[in-house]
Amino acid sequence: SDLTTYSGIFPDDYINSRTPEKRIQQLRENWKGFEEDSKENPTRMILVAETFKKKTVGFVAGGEVFQGELPYDCEMYAFYILKEYQQKGLGRQLFKQMLEFFKSFKYKTMIIWVLKDNPACLFYEKMGGVAKESMIDKRDGNEYIVTGYVWENIKQN
Repeated sequence: SDLTTYSGIFPDDYINSRTPEKRIQQLRENWKGFEEDSKENPTRMILVAETFKKKTVGFVAGGEVFQGELPYDCEMYAFYILKEYQQKGLGRQLFKQMLEFFKSFKYKTMIIWVLKDNPACLFYEKMGGVAKESMIDKRDGNEYIVTGYVWENIKQN
């Protein structure tokens, strides 16, 4: 279960080292310093989609915006569904659940950063996102153009 959607965008060894389980673990590790808000008032969340046999087939992670200088309240940090589970409504379900989490914090504006060549761009447009921001993402000595899809008012979703 590799991140098949990124074939041809990232090098194969990079893709193969990033299964959904590994990505979820990595996000948890990265958040260790952000736990001052305690379990009673979490500001970040990972939603995981599993089969009945407990195979992880997708996830979405989000919370308060990482780059404070941008005028958005919240951000979906990572969103992934294995290729064979795409086009079945799972992404829409995860997306809407994360929005409910954000709305419970009275967040209004949201951003998600997406690789420019990612086929998921169409999904974010369908979900009401507007390509409004752009930046260069540097990974392992490579540079990738990422687009920031923005929702000016998540309450409308």
